[in-house]
Amino acid sequence: MELTICIIVFLILLFLIGLFVSKRIKNDQDWFVAGRNLGVVPLVGTYFATIISTVSVIGYFGYYYSYGWAGWWNWAGTALTSMIAALWFAEKLRKFGQTTLPDLLAARYGKAHSIIAGIVILVAMLFFTSAQLTGSAAVVTTSMGIDRTTAIIVIGTIFILFTVMGGMEAVAWTDTFCSAIILIGVWLLSYNAVNEAGGVVKIHKTLAQIKPSALDPFANGAIPLGVAMSWFLTWGIGNIGAPQFSTRIYSAKDPKTAALSQAWTGVTFIFFYLPLMLAALAGIVLFPGLTGAADTYAPTIIQKVMGPWGGGIMMAGILAASISTADSVLLLAGTTFVRDIVQRCSSRQFMPQQTLKMARITTFIIGILAIFFTIHTNQGVMWVQANAVGYMGSMLSVVVLAAFAWKRANAQGALAAMIVGILTAAIWGYLNRPFGWFPILPSLFTCTLTLVIVSKLTPPPSQKVIDQFFKE
Repeated sequence: MELTICIIVFLILLFLIGLFVSKRIKNDQDWFVAGRNLGVVPLVGTYFATIISTVSVIGYFGYYYSYGWAGWWNWAGTALTSMIAALWFAEKLRKFGQTTLPDLLAARYGKAHSIIAGIVILVAMLFFTSAQLTGSAAVVTTSMGIDRTTAIIVIGTIFILFTVMGGMEAVAWTDTFCSAIILIGVWLLSYNAVNEAGGVVKIHKTLAQIKPSALDPFANGAIPLGVAMSWFLTWGIGNIGAPQFSTRIYSAKDPKTAALSQAWTGVTFIFFYLPLMLAALAGIVLFPGLTGAADTYAPTIIQKVMGPWGGGIMMAGILAASISTADSVLLLAGTTFVRDIVQRCSSRQFMPQQTLKMARITTFIIGILAIFFTIHTNQGVMWVQANAVGYMGSMLSVVVLAAFAWKRANAQGALAAMIVGILTAAIWGYLNRPFGWFPILPSLFTCTLTLVIVSKLTPPPSQKVIDQFFKE
C-alpha cells in the first residue's frame, strides 16, 4: 500500500509541475532551449537526472555488489565530462549558442555532417525512450501489480503530455524534482543498509576478510585496466558526443552559468554514486553470495533493508530515474527531427509559431511510437540503449571536441572521422569486445587518427569558420 501511494503521489506531482511550467512557453526558443534562461539549479537538476537512469540505479548497484570499489570507474568517467565542461568546453559551446548538436556540426563542418548526425540521433533517441519506458513499467508493475501494457501507457502519457506542452522548460524543472527524489531514495537506502551492516568502518573490515577483491581498484584483475579506461572514456568523452549534453548547455542563461552548472553537477554525482556504492558494499556483507542476474540484486536488498515508506520512496526514485531520462530524450527526438532534418533539408522558411507547433506534433507522434514499440519490445532494445552512448560517442565526440580545440580540423576530416569512428565501434562490438574494451576506446584512437590525417591532406577550413570558432 505504501509503495502504491508513493508512486501515485510522485506521478501526480510530476505532472502538475510540468503543467505549471508549460504556461511559460511563448515561442519555439522557449520550447527548444527554455528561452536560454536556465540557472544553475535547473541545469544541474536536468543534466543529473538525464544521466542517471534506471540502469544507473539498478544496473550499477548490481555491478558494485559484484566488483566493489573497482566498479567506481564508471563514476570517474561521468565526472570527467563535467570537469572538461566546467573548465573549458561549456563556455565555448554556450557562446556558440545554437539549439542542437547538429547545429554545431553544420556551422563547423557542413550540412551533410549535421544531417547524418541528426538521423543517427533520432533513431538512437527513439530506442532510448523505449528503453526507459520499459524500466519505468517494470517498477510500476512490480510495485502496484498492474499489467505491463497499462503501466507503459499511463507513464508514457504523463511524460509525453508535459514534454509536448512545456518542452525544455518543463523537462528541466520536472527533472530537478526527479533528481531530488532520486537522491533522497538512494541516501535512505544507504543509511538503512550501512546501519544494518554495522557502519562504514566495520563493512570495510569485514570485506577485507570475506571479499578482499571488493577493496581493490581493479577487483584483483576482474576489471583490468582496459575495461577501467573503457568506463572512463565511454562516459567521460562519450557524453560530450551525446546530444542531450549540448542542449542543456545551450539552455543556460549565459556561458558562466553553463560552466558553473557543470562544476556543481560533478559534485552532485558524488552524492549519488557514493551512497549507492556504500549500500552495495553493505549488501555484500549482509547478503553474501547472491546469485542470478546482477539487476536482481538491488530489488532484493531494497526489499530486505527498507521499511514500507522508505521502500516506496526508493521505488519512486527509481521511477524518477527512468522518467527523467525518457522525457529528455523524447524532447531531443522531437527537436532533432524538426531542427536537424525537416528545417535543414527544406528551403522553406518557418515562422517561430509554425516551428513550435511542428515540434509539439512531432514529439507527440514519436512518443506514441515509443509507447507502441515498448509494448511489443524485446531485449534487443535494451542492448541498443546500453550501447547508444558509446556508439554516438564513437562517431561524434572527437569531432565535437575538435570543433573548438583544433583550427585545422575540416569538413573532409570530420566526415571521414565520423564514418571510421562508428564503423570501428560496430566492428568492435561484432567481435564481442576484445580484451573487454568498450567500442568507444578503439574508436577514439581511429577517429582521432583519421581526423588528423584527412584534415592535413585536404584544404583547411575557411577563415569565416575559423573566426567564428576561435576568434575571442
